[in-house]
Amino acid sequence: MTGAPADVSVIIPTRNRAGRVAEAVDSILGQSPASREVIVVDDGSTDETASVIRAFGAPVRYLCQRHAGPAAARNRGIREARAEILAFLDDDDLWSPDKLARQLPELLGHADTEIVLGYTQRMVLREVSRGSEQFVAYKEPVRLFSLGCGLFRRAVFDRVGLLDQRMQHAEDDDWFMRARSLRVRMRFIPEVTLYYRFHGSNMSTDREGKLPDLLRLIKNRLDRTRNGQEGV
Repeated sequence: MTGAPADVSVIIPTRNRAGRVAEAVDSILGQSPASREVIVVDDGSTDETASVIRAFGAPVRYLCQRHAGPAAARNRGIREARAEILAFLDDDDLWSPDKLARQLPELLGHADTEIVLGYTQRMVLREVSRGSEQFVAYKEPVRLFSLGCGLFRRAVFDRVGLLDQRMQHAEDDDWFMRARSLRVRMRFIPEVTLYYRFHGSNMSTDREGKLPDLLRLIKNRLDRTRNGQEGV
């Protein structure tokens, strides 16, 4: 990596994924340009997460909190971030190698753009060989409103607000619904920027746990409609 780091803070919420979170961090540190900082918010892990993350040293920052859920962890990272551009990654996913190189010019080159999003490539676990997981692409890349595939001007969180900490699932869907209701200016680029990895223990596979939050998402949307917000 050459040149000065970009003014980007990357936020990773994590809990008990010491075996995967290091790969997520590596996919960020391998970017050119580099990020100003990587903030890993440990949401009450009981495994070796702390030692794994602290071993990276600067620019990786390790923050720890009592278990409060991924939305609370992301919000902690947003509040602690030092940069004017924010990015996110889940602890079991990866960025594409050229994510920042592709998205930063789109954000910095268009003053009216508040969020730049990319495509998501879904990956499935094929096998585990000698302790190493092998993932393969699942179908074609898709266009999703996802925190992990985007770059965000920090100011957009002042306008839209933070993530709903009452939700353990779908809090990013709820946030993007709020952003779209406020007509936040977003731009998609046609390149993959996120590898979303299915491995059997993703939070998204917890169907029973997701139901209350999906109902809350619907209620939040109905409340905005009753309040007369447009574009919901």
